[in-house]
Amino acid sequence: MNGNPKKTSFEFTERLPKKEKGRGTSNRRFWSLFCHIHTALPLLSGALQIFAGLILVSMAILGLITSLLLSAMLSLLGCILSMSGLFLIYYTITTQGNFEGLLNQAIRRVINSQN
Repeated sequence: MNGNPKKTSFEFTERLPKKEKGRGTSNRRFWSLFCHIHTALPLLSGALQIFAGLILVSMAILGLITSLLLSAMLSLLGCILSMSGLFLIYYTITTQGNFEGLLNQAIRRVINSQN
């Protein structure tokens, strides 16, 4: 060792494959949401919740429901359905790639502890 003994250098970082940047990676990530059942099913149910909530709210606003109390209740239910559907879609998209990141971090920790 010719350099500073306290300074740690990681030679393996130079040999890691470079990630491709461009439209190909975003298209693959987009299609991976719909290819796997554990992401496609929550996305579909979130979209249905949003649609049902908007239908209920629009029925209440247009006055298709004559009872004021029932109209208010259905409007509130529609808002809750829409918000929960949006949250379900958001949660599904944000947690889609976390497992690979955790796995890569664990592998890097093992490599670092062996050096």
